[in-house]
Amino acid sequence: MKGFITAIMLSGIVVLCNSFLIESDLSKLMRTMTSDAKKLREKVQKGDKIPMFYKKYKRIYTASPSSDNKKGDEFDALARAFLTNCERLHSSDDENRKLAYNAMVTSCIRCHEKYCPGPLSMLKRMILP
Repeated sequence: MKGFITAIMLSGIVVLCNSFLIESDLSKLMRTMTSDAKKLREKVQKGDKIPMFYKKYKRIYTASPSSDNKKGDEFDALARAFLTNCERLHSSDDENRKLAYNAMVTSCIRCHEKYCPGPLSMLKRMILP
């Protein structure tokens, strides 16, 4: 009986640990967004034209979060603001590209201030001076 209880407890621990290792759809999308934003930052600094990059981000509305509290009433509005800023960056001229890039990153910051603050320090470092 003691061995049975130990086995049950160990399997519970394994299941719990694995649930933390499984990356949600929203997490995967955010990692893609971060990787893309770093590349975009370089393009903005070099004065390069910005390619179409954000169509895949429209999944932000339907991507499942790692927990229920990662999306709330304000999430969709913040996501819309982010996508609008992505469109503005893509269509920005040379003069306004840095401003548009910073607006896009700032929209990420605003959302992460409400939901999942973990990446805030990294996001703040992505702002161009």
